Amino acid sequence: MKRISKIDALALAVLSVALFLRLQDLSLRPFHHDEGVNGFFLARLVHEGAYKYDPSNYHGPTLYYLSLPLFAILGLSDAAVRGTTVIFGMLTLVVLWRLLMRWRPALALSATAFLATSTGAVFFSRYFIHEALFVAFTLIVVAAAPWQGHRERWRFVATGLALGLLFATKETAFVSAGALAAGALMAAWLVEGISPKAVARGIRPFALENADDLMHGALAFVTSAGLLYSSFFRNPKGVLDAFRTFAFWTKTAVRDHENPWYQHLSWLREADPALIYLGVAGIALALARRRSFIAVMASVWGLLLFAAYAVVKYKTPWLGLNMLLPLAITAGYLMAELASVSFLGGRLTMRPVAVVLTLLAAGFSATKSWDLETKTYDDETHPYLYAHTQRSFIPFVRLIEERATALGLGKEAGIAVFAPENWPLAWYLRDYKNAGYWGEFKTDVNVDLYVGSVEQEPQLALKLGEAFERFGPYNMRGVVNLVLYARKVQP
Repeated sequence: MKRISKIDALALAVLSVALFLRLQDLSLRPFHHDEGVNGFFLARLVHEGAYKYDPSNYHGPTLYYLSLPLFAILGLSDAAVRGTTVIFGMLTLVVLWRLLMRWRPALALSATAFLATSTGAVFFSRYFIHEALFVAFTLIVVAAAPWQGHRERWRFVATGLALGLLFATKETAFVSAGALAAGALMAAWLVEGISPKAVARGIRPFALENADDLMHGALAFVTSAGLLYSSFFRNPKGVLDAFRTFAFWTKTAVRDHENPWYQHLSWLREADPALIYLGVAGIALALARRRSFIAVMASVWGLLLFAAYAVVKYKTPWLGLNMLLPLAITAGYLMAELASVSFLGGRLTMRPVAVVLTLLAAGFSATKSWDLETKTYDDETHPYLYAHTQRSFIPFVRLIEERATALGLGKEAGIAVFAPENWPLAWYLRDYKNAGYWGEFKTDVNVDLYVGSVEQEPQLALKLGEAFERFGPYNMRGVVNLVLYARKVQP
């Protein structure tokens, strides 16, 4: 039996810390309203057996279909859905480790440690949205892509499959794919001296030489993306909608979540300072020295992502996860270069300094991650807590459950949700078959429990009178406060 190496043992230790941070009480932080929406679509897929892609409002279907394995084990639960994104967050770390081991162990270990403890990487790995899957597929494209001397067919197939999954996850796939391609092109030029013109001249010979393999890769791309967008042929229109989504996205990109051009940099600097500073320093070093293909590629890739999302007015914190990945690589490159510096004929090296700096930076990030996940998980001043649900929402949900039980109805209780802003309530009431969501006051709806906003209280009080008991208000997020009117229990 082969003995585990010291480097592999250290990598396993880093991955263990990463797993611990990501699995810590997955239900503690209330679901964001986007998580509630995604949970609703997963529940519909589970109950109806199909997911109908809507290009005007939502991202691709990958998240829902790839959540089914954990659903089969854990049921429709917090652990199943957030556990899915944890798995892909961990997959990203494993792939990053194996990819960077092609170059230097110091680069692989430090980069993995930085991403493993990054506040953003931990936070969004525990968030039931598309980003953790999207970043994992992006990195798999890099790791699987054919390269000089390694053009096995499986690489073409794996790259096509990963690209198909990437495009079936979010419509912003073309941004990441373009940044990756440009990064590889610039690295070939700056590091290996292969000009873009030479690359262009080599495309036709490459295509002819690898025609069969390219065809297999193309089929893998079309098959993976086509099956998912068509809901495995149950919604063929979804394939066409996958192209229509770009028309909607160009409108959304200039209309919703508008923030200044530097917003992502500001968010990352506040929430992930160790990674952003070391990563930017690594970019500067990589572009100045131009000796490492992966470091130059990651530098250009990261800079182009920052530039692309700076130009687009639409900005949300989770998009920053895409930028943290190349930053982790360039930060790792910085530490690897520092460790290679020596003096006095090699008798004095900077390796201990690099080790200490890596431990301090990763430890600092891990501490910030732990604090965010266990203490300040609903602090709206934190950059990553973007319009997030407050912890006071959970007692409100428990109150609904208690009143339903007190009425002797349990999960059969009739619940009318009139509050216009009510996500993620549908996720928490997913087992209540008689819960309805109107989003506005209705005079002709008669049930046992009513959820409304504080602005709807006069109408609710007039309609329900003395037969109902009022509870609240409970803050859900920001200025959104909810009240519950429950039918009084008869003695």
